[in-house]
Order: sequence, then structure tokens, then C-alpha cells
Amino acid sequence: MSATDIFFTQALLVIGLPYFIWRIRWIRSLIPLVVLQILLGLGLGPSLFGKLAPDLWSLLFSDVAMQPSLGLSWMAIVLFTFLTGLHWQTSELKPLGKQLAWMSFLSFLAPAFLGTLAGLFMARQFPETMGHHANPWQFAIAIGLSISVTALPVLGAILREVGLMEHRLGRMSIGMAAVNDAILWCFLSIFLASQVNGGGTFHATLMIPVRIVVYVFIMLFVIKPILKWILKHCGIAGDGGLVTVFVAIFGSALVSEEIGLHAALGGFLAGIIIPHQFKHGLIERMEPLTVVLLLPFFFAMTGMKTSFDATSDMFLIITLIAVIVSVAGKFIGILVPARITGESWSDSLTLGILMQTKGMMEVLILTIFRDANIISTTCFSAMMFMAIITTSLTMPLLRVVTFWKERTGARA
Repeated sequence: MSATDIFFTQALLVIGLPYFIWRIRWIRSLIPLVVLQILLGLGLGPSLFGKLAPDLWSLLFSDVAMQPSLGLSWMAIVLFTFLTGLHWQTSELKPLGKQLAWMSFLSFLAPAFLGTLAGLFMARQFPETMGHHANPWQFAIAIGLSISVTALPVLGAILREVGLMEHRLGRMSIGMAAVNDAILWCFLSIFLASQVNGGGTFHATLMIPVRIVVYVFIMLFVIKPILKWILKHCGIAGDGGLVTVFVAIFGSALVSEEIGLHAALGGFLAGIIIPHQFKHGLIERMEPLTVVLLLPFFFAMTGMKTSFDATSDMFLIITLIAVIVSVAGKFIGILVPARITGESWSDSLTLGILMQTKGMMEVLILTIFRDANIISTTCFSAMMFMAIITTSLTMPLLRVVTFWKERTGARA
């Protein structure tokens, strides 16, 4: 097969196969498409397809064969985080006031705290789960941040599927997920910046926050007004406005990578600074292409780098710990403030379930930590399965709570 043949065979598999499987009714009613895409990426990796058909796997998915897809994978990462920034709208937060603030912060802090404790336990009991560039505390903080994730785009897809997008609980969960994402990216940027020049001079270390502050200042007070002026005159329907947006995205990603953060953070900040009146239009134009066409290549590339042994005691223990801590942390962070502020048990449980969604955001955060050698490949694989399990539980658990509300007549 020529390189062209191999590329389009990859495209058929990673784009078409998960979607057509997901179209089966009983599968679609249980799990979101993103979970199937992640599973397919893992299935096409060396641990499954690579063992079942090593020669065919080497032909289609070796490092050399996947090289043409690498650029598409990076583009998927940056555009996905850009879309996440677009979804983050303060207008969703204002009507919910202090109740939302408490629930949002605790929905991040509770799982992050429990996840950090779990990370310290993993580092002590299973030191091989740590990456080569991490000490136990750095590893533990990375696990805590990974546990705290709620994926805003996946949550939106689930809310549309179950008809809660316009419901009060849907708006609350979107608002909380938006705040959760913002807090996560803030902590992640600080954490990643602290890894740069970790053993360097005092002056080099001092320059890290200075570079970040200058970068954010320029994005907010220079690039944002320029974008607003250009988009106001060109709009986003024509080529000029759209090209300007892409230049802002990729330029921000480049600068973010160069100052020691990650290109994904640059994409997220570019989404934040887009003027409000253009966000919805950009989401409509860019989200289908990113989710349907580009993200499957990222999942495939992730799967190619993921090797796991499902029979390994260490792998199973880490996965189990991560699932328990993630589910418990989100429920504690939601149920306690929700009940204190007067929400019913059924509504509190619904919010706790909705905040379990991780999906693509979790894969991205874990990929960043693995590429930075903060977590090992084994830990990455176990945490990936945690994300799959918690996200897959969301829709079935929602149906159970909905059935309970209907039977008991609980307040909607």
C-alpha cells in the first residue's frame, strides 16, 4: 500500500467505524459517541489490534504510518480547546449567583483534593506509575487535576441527548462545568509553568510568571480588540473573518507552547477572547468539523501510544482507585452544597451525575501529563479507563434518577 492508501484507510477506520457502531440504537442510548471514539483509539493500539494482527497493525498504525496524521492530531487538540473556550460564557453564570459559585468551586476542589491524596498513595505503593520527570508531589497534583475534570463539550452533547439543555438543571450543570474548566486551566497553566526550568536559575524561574502575565495581557488587551474590529467588519461568514480567527488560534497556541505552557492552553485562551456575539456562529461552523473529522485522529494517535495489560493487578487497582475517587469527589463536591442551598435529593443527584462526564478533556489533560513525563504510560492507560467508565455511567445513571423522580413524584 502507498502512503496515500494507508492514510485514507486510517481515515475510514477512525472516522467511520465508531460513528456507525454508535448509530446502533441500544449503544447510542447508553454511551456518548466520544466514548466509542476513545475506545476505538485504544482498540487500534498495540495492546489489542497490535497483538491480534501485528503485521497489519504495523502496516497501518506504526509510528511511520501515523506520521501524516500527527499534524491533524495537533490541530484537533488546539481547535478542541478553542471550542471549549468559546463555550465558556459568563452570561450562563450570572443568573445562578452564589449557589453556582459554591457548587462550582467545590465540584473542582473536592475531587482534586481526594485525587491528590490518591496520587500520593499511588506514588508510594506503585512508584512505576510516576513519570521520569516527576517527584511524588508533582505526580499527586497531576492525578488530582486529572480527577477533577468535567468535560464541557461532552456534557453539552449529553444534555442535548436527554433533553435537559434548556432545563434549569442543564443550565446549572453547564455553568458549573464552565467554571470547573476555567479553574482547571488556571491550575494547569501554573503547574506546567512550574515544571519549566524546574532546575534552572532563580532568574529563569522568575521569568515564567512574567511571560505568562505578558502573554495573557497581550491576548486580552491587544489581540481581543483587534479581533473584535476585524470580525465586526468582515463577519465570520466570509473567508477574511474565519482566516483571522484561525491565525489567532494557531498564533496563540504557538506562543503558549514557546513560553513553556502547552499549545492547548493557547487554543483555550483564544476561545475566551473571541467577542461574545461571534461565539455561537463559530461553534456552529467549527464544532462539527473538529468533533467529527479531527478528533478521531487525536484518539487514534493517543491509542497508538497507549499500551496496557488489563490482567495486571497494578493496572486494575489504579483504575479502581481512580474511578472511586473521581465519582466520590464529584458527588461530595456537588451534593453537599446543593442540599445546603435547598436542592432536592433527586436534583442534587442529577447534578452530581452530570458532572461525572470527562471524555475528550480527560484524554487531553492526561496526554499533556504523559508527554511531560509526569505520569507513566501505565498510569495514563488506567486513568483513560477511568474516564471511559465515569463518562459511560452518566446516561444510565441519569435514566435511573429520572425513573426514581417519576415514581416518587420528586420535584423536577
